[in-house]
Amino acid sequence: MDEKLEINCPICGDKHIYKLKVEKTYVAKLLTTKHLSKSSQPVTVTRIFVCPVKNQKFQASFTLYQTSSDKIKSVIVEGVIEGEAE
Repeated sequence: MDEKLEINCPICGDKHIYKLKVEKTYVAKLLTTKHLSKSSQPVTVTRIFVCPVKNQKFQASFTLYQTSSDKIKSVIVEGVIEGEAE
């Protein structure tokens, strides 16, 4: 699944929008009253990004959400989305 993440760049001060590829593991569960709740749990992820203005790397942490039936397996930064930064 593709996600978008907007970051205020610590290198140049501009906002950049990055494309993330989020892979999830889906777990099938029996439908009982105990498992009907799909409350989201936050997961903090830290990745390396590249400022497209100054071509320098920086590290940033962000939060994604998962449920008990769809756990986050991996997150890959695919790059900045051109033309969408403000």
